[in-house]
Amino acid sequence: MISFAITPPQYIYICTRMTVRKKMLFEASQYHRMLNMDLNQISRFIGENGYEEIKELGRTQSGITLIEEALSRNLARTYRNVLNATPGSLQYLMKRFLSKGDIDNVLAIMRGKEFHIPSSQIQKILLPGGTLSLEKLNQLLSLHDNHEVIQNLVDWEYYPLLADKILIPYQKGSFADLENTLYRHYYERNYALGKSRIRIWNSILPYIRYEIDIINLKNMFRIKAGSRVEDIRPYIIPGGNIQSSAIQDVFTTQDKEHFVKFVKEAKIQIIFSQVLEDLNCDPVSCELDTVDQIWKRWYERKVPLFLVMVGINRVRLHHIDSLARRYPFSVLPILSYLENKRYEVTNLRAIARGRQFEQDPEEIKKYLVM
Repeated sequence: MISFAITPPQYIYICTRMTVRKKMLFEASQYHRMLNMDLNQISRFIGENGYEEIKELGRTQSGITLIEEALSRNLARTYRNVLNATPGSLQYLMKRFLSKGDIDNVLAIMRGKEFHIPSSQIQKILLPGGTLSLEKLNQLLSLHDNHEVIQNLVDWEYYPLLADKILIPYQKGSFADLENTLYRHYYERNYALGKSRIRIWNSILPYIRYEIDIINLKNMFRIKAGSRVEDIRPYIIPGGNIQSSAIQDVFTTQDKEHFVKFVKEAKIQIIFSQVLEDLNCDPVSCELDTVDQIWKRWYERKVPLFLVMVGINRVRLHHIDSLARRYPFSVLPILSYLENKRYEVTNLRAIARGRQFEQDPEEIKKYLVM
């Protein structure tokens, strides 16, 4: 059995470091300033505020290429430093959580390979915030096809699932099936550890369950807006606070009152309020008629998917921040810092790409999680 005997001094040391680092993250006012900058100004600004990679790469690169490469290297370096700073037993827990980033990256690479997307384009959407190093991700990008990608992941914990689920040649639906299988394995494994008697895992069980709720809600909205699927149960991960049966019932309901009851009992109205705010609805109607407006768009399958996802991510980030403040000497402050860092890089990428194509700042702002 793995020992998770972490001493109080170790917790204090690690969590204090994470608290100090978190104060160095960008604030909303700084994002708003960058929305009105050009790429050269953005490069200089982030280079002066923690992203030293800008200076390292600036001799040979410029523009959007410089920014994106610097962001990727900084994120990879940050996660590696955090892992190196944690003791062995706590490091195991961290790697378990960070493996979700590996799933995202591997799926992005494999989809890109299958549909012959240039490696340079795939690289732009990778976030090297998992346990697979930036060097490993670049190696996978350099391979010819998915058969080679799978063979080069033989030591990855999810390799058996890759080998079992991906059919070569590709068949329609393979990636959706694989994505569902990988995420289900990830969350079910973490939930099982959270239910164990290992204190460090048991202490974060509430957050694991909340994470499961979030991924189920994302799937519910994504499938509702993008398909005619009627049975969502194969895509629901068990273990969350919201029962699988309740999600299936509301997914197929034609009854507004049933939908309203679900929203209230699941305590997710704040997510819907954020989505409506992003849709630029009137503040008064957002306050009074949130469920009514969401019901209408949900019923007509008109909820803009990216706005739902951004709204859910914002609520999720605020939730883990709240838990970290409530339990300052648990592992939650570390997880909170890493999540905030990942979204910071995502935000900076969105701003840089938006400014590259001279998009309106208000339009770019919709994509920011803060």
